[in-house]
Amino acid sequence: MSDHSVNYSVTSPRPDSVKLVTDVHPSAIILNENAPLSPNTVLATLAAHDKVPIKSLREIITGLITTIKLRELAWEADRTAMRACINHAEDHLESAMEAREGEDFDFDEAGVPTDFIRNNNRVPSFQIPIGEGLSLPAEFVKRDEDNRTKVWGVTRRFGKGEPAYAHELFARPVEDPSFPAEPMRPWFLRLLQGSTASYTHLREAADKLGDWGLAADIVRYRQCEDQLRELNTTIHSLCAKADLTETLQDACRICLGAANTHGRLA
Repeated sequence: MSDHSVNYSVTSPRPDSVKLVTDVHPSAIILNENAPLSPNTVLATLAAHDKVPIKSLREIITGLITTIKLRELAWEADRTAMRACINHAEDHLESAMEAREGEDFDFDEAGVPTDFIRNNNRVPSFQIPIGEGLSLPAEFVKRDEDNRTKVWGVTRRFGKGEPAYAHELFARPVEDPSFPAEPMRPWFLRLLQGSTASYTHLREAADKLGDWGLAADIVRYRQCEDQLRELNTTIHSLCAKADLTETLQDACRICLGAANTHGRLA
């Protein structure tokens, strides 16, 4: 084919025993009869030859069209798969919203629940699940009025009436090298474990700092302290009952031995 010939050894010839199906789409014939050529290969081939025979040009064009068709099919398949993923995520989001911890809020015109404020990294770890293992940060938050260790939040990404989700509050550790962590001071521990008036004063001081996590852990510590006190009281009461029961059991054993019960029933 002279110096301008192009080798297409990658194209397999169609066997004579295979019948040509004429009632098919033209694109199917292109895909079946021609090896795909990338645009870079076409450009390199054309650049390497000043004059390309018409037969070779036809092969180049059909190979390039085959590549385009294959890429269109791949793009359509990716689009269908992505749409399925989006639908699946929307279904999970709907299920998650239906299974939310129930509490209803009124929303303003902007779609933000009333009395909510912008998060602004106040609760940085507050992530709201949206399905498929994905989550979004809570843009607006509000402390629970009945439980100071819990906060409510919304993403404001799903329009007016988006359900609010609950999140536990915890104090964040200080990561400033110039302010190293120290053991808890005795005076602070006395306030935590002291009288109701002392504890109330400490909690109000924590609220003024605006650190919700710090205030929540102070409340949580006091709750644990009260629970431990109740449990220890119960333990002491049960121990006393156990000692009394053991004493009664010993008295019964002595009485049964004095009555020679084992000999009379032998």
